Amino acid sequence: MNQIIEYCTDEKYAKFLKFVQNRYPNYISNVGTILSKVPQYSKFEQIFSAGFDSIVDRNFTKTINDIPKSLIKIARDRQIKISDRFCDYWKRNPDAHYLAYQLDYISLTDEDINKILSRENYDYADGISNYYSYFNKLTEEYGYNPKALLIYIDTLKTFEAIEDMNHLLGELVDYARMMNTISPKFDKYPRNFLTTHKIACRNYNRLKKEFSEEIFKTRIDKNLECAFGDYQFIYPDSTQDIKDEAVAQNNCVASYIDKVIDGECHIMFLRKKSNPKESLVTIEVRNNHIVQARRRFNDPVTSEDQEAIDKWNKKFADKERKVA
Repeated sequence: MNQIIEYCTDEKYAKFLKFVQNRYPNYISNVGTILSKVPQYSKFEQIFSAGFDSIVDRNFTKTINDIPKSLIKIARDRQIKISDRFCDYWKRNPDAHYLAYQLDYISLTDEDINKILSRENYDYADGISNYYSYFNKLTEEYGYNPKALLIYIDTLKTFEAIEDMNHLLGELVDYARMMNTISPKFDKYPRNFLTTHKIACRNYNRLKKEFSEEIFKTRIDKNLECAFGDYQFIYPDSTQDIKDEAVAQNNCVASYIDKVIDGECHIMFLRKKSNPKESLVTIEVRNNHIVQARRRFNDPVTSEDQEAIDKWNKKFADKERKVA
């Protein structure tokens, strides 16, 4: 039978017959048997006829017409094996997937890109496993920009020495899930991702607790709000405002919510009058005195920030003296 396949005049069809034979290595022993199995693999007959056998996964069940032309070109150029799910993931976001192979990277290789685009997981519901692409999940559900995401991953490999792309994609999805639960305003591309991810885990576990909004509202003291020059001091209206601040600033201010509720301190925001909704400086107040002020990533405040803080401290220190 091997000789018959070998002397088949159509080389592509011969490769197809060899493929069918290899599917049953201990069963097919004559030509009649192998030909009876051919109809079961009619889709693969198309694939071998088109010369796509080197780029299509052997468990592929779709037809040749189901494969996007852009994917065929990339697969041929980059030696990618096209599976059913990879084909589906590509078709859901073809422009983003095609872009991934066109960008210039510092460190990412073709193998890395293949892993990024094919990294998958599944949700198990009603007895059915529903597979999804991590890359598509980040872009479709969490609002990541495909180009920015790829460049960010390249940066993480280059400057944070993260080599395992499968692990990194899982960590990115985990980070996005936690942070989006806390607040949809989260930073999608934080510097020092490994440290930020640890803070996210701590904040997420902390914020799973239901804080008493009613008690918090009794602690709000709008008398502490004021303005100096280009700056204004804002008291948050809810615990969610503090959660949003924790996400925007990549700090652990959310862990202070209990302390605010218990009356140990106040949390306030220092912001520019021209953009009061943008997080700038997070402030802790105790006994009408600012005891802690930090910018994003717990960076120190600027001299201009400090000048406004000093004026706030002086104002409320003078008030206390007058009351005394």
